Amino acid sequence: MSAGTAKRGVGSPGKPGGVLAGIHVVDMTEGVAGPYASTLLGDMGADVVKIERREGDWQRSSGRGDPGRIGNPQFIALNRNKRDIGVDLDRPGGRAIVERLVSKADVVMSNYRAGVMAKLGFGHARCEELRPGIIYCTISGFGQDGDYARLPASDTILQAMSGVMSVVGEPDGAPLRVGFPLIDMTAANQAVQGVLLALYGRLSGRGGANIDVSLMAAAASLMCGSFTENMATGLLPPRQGNQNSLLAPAGAFEVAGGRFITIAVLRDSHWQKFCAALALDGLVADERFATNAARVKNRDALDRIIVPQLRAGTSGYWLERLRAADILCGPINTVADVLADPALAACLPLMATGMPDGMRTLGAPLNYDGAFLETTRPPPAKGQHTVEVLAEAGYTAPEIEALIREGSAFGEAC
Repeated sequence: MSAGTAKRGVGSPGKPGGVLAGIHVVDMTEGVAGPYASTLLGDMGADVVKIERREGDWQRSSGRGDPGRIGNPQFIALNRNKRDIGVDLDRPGGRAIVERLVSKADVVMSNYRAGVMAKLGFGHARCEELRPGIIYCTISGFGQDGDYARLPASDTILQAMSGVMSVVGEPDGAPLRVGFPLIDMTAANQAVQGVLLALYGRLSGRGGANIDVSLMAAAASLMCGSFTENMATGLLPPRQGNQNSLLAPAGAFEVAGGRFITIAVLRDSHWQKFCAALALDGLVADERFATNAARVKNRDALDRIIVPQLRAGTSGYWLERLRAADILCGPINTVADVLADPALAACLPLMATGMPDGMRTLGAPLNYDGAFLETTRPPPAKGQHTVEVLAEAGYTAPEIEALIREGSAFGEAC
């Protein structure tokens, strides 16, 4: 169902050659980080069954507009390549369903705060009893132990508490939040790495694994250089705005028409080429700008010279000249700009969602043997596959009817 080249689809579930074909994942997640992690495993060929409570994954109703039968685009982007079963874990019959699914699974994933899975009856110890050698992966806010372990957490809260927001914004302005769930998505990718590591370890006889990826650790990992510098020197990374504090010129610059481009001069040899591109050859001999260290020190003086020069030309004019001089540069695009640029769009794993309206989404960025992974299952409605999954788990038709009638399970129309 993917859009684009015929080669897309390597490793997809239900297709011969799906790299994780035969791996069964019980997905007890909602929101962003957990669902995206399980979707990535589904992209790689795993059979992912999403356990959904009657209230539903809150992500279905996030975003703007009517969520409809499936959910808003945010949910759709995070929940392809999985099936959905509606279960009431407050009922013995509901817990028995999940116990049976876990007993046949290779991986259990969750992203509730510490202690919730054990309270539900599916902590690591219990899942290990049900399925010796299980790969048990949690995505938590602050890990499974410690004073903060049971605090609620989200991407926004962790952007603040991890230090990420302290370095985003103008130098003399307020801290700012990154405008997308950076930490959730990072944690999801780290969780997938952990699961793949455990699956590889299982091949060498290591058995199962108990994996936890905290949003806190995932956020800090993005700032490993800043944390290392602080521990070594006591220095704090500054808010840089649109400038790179380590290089000059490097950052966002306004050009004609109110557009912006970004430029990065990495080496002193590039500085000479940059001056030539801007017809400012006289700056090369200026001691204030002779080295990167000098340019960083005298950034304000440098900006007073180059900013007006850049504002006098269009984005296209400067990008052509700077690229011809082998200077790192690029337009500051919106999402729509990216999609409208054929050369950029060709870099992306754009794929069909499989939904009737033809909506597309962005898949995993992994190009495997010359192809992106694809969607073979559209994002599911709540409880869409309840009957199908229960039958596969060994329940008879009368047993399935009884479970739905008593409320232990529910389907899409229940």
